[in-house]
Amino acid sequence: MRRMFEFVCTDNHISEALVDESCRELACRACGKPATRIVSSVRSKLEGITGAFPGAYDAWERKRSEKLKQERKASYAVPE
Repeated sequence: MRRMFEFVCTDNHISEALVDESCRELACRACGKPATRIVSSVRSKLEGITGAFPGAYDAWERKRSEKLKQERKASYAVPE
């Protein structure tokens, strides 16, 4: 299976490549020297208070406010 990995060469050029999981080294795109696979840092940001992912928290909050708005509207509706 192919996955995206980061590689760094001896000149500290960092690049990404879509390679097989068994690939540990390839030629640097910038200088051509051997580049070894590195462990990438996590690129996700969590919401400060709850620890939830911002996208998921924002979607939940938006759906909740829409639901509350509909419930308020329904409670103020005049029966016919």
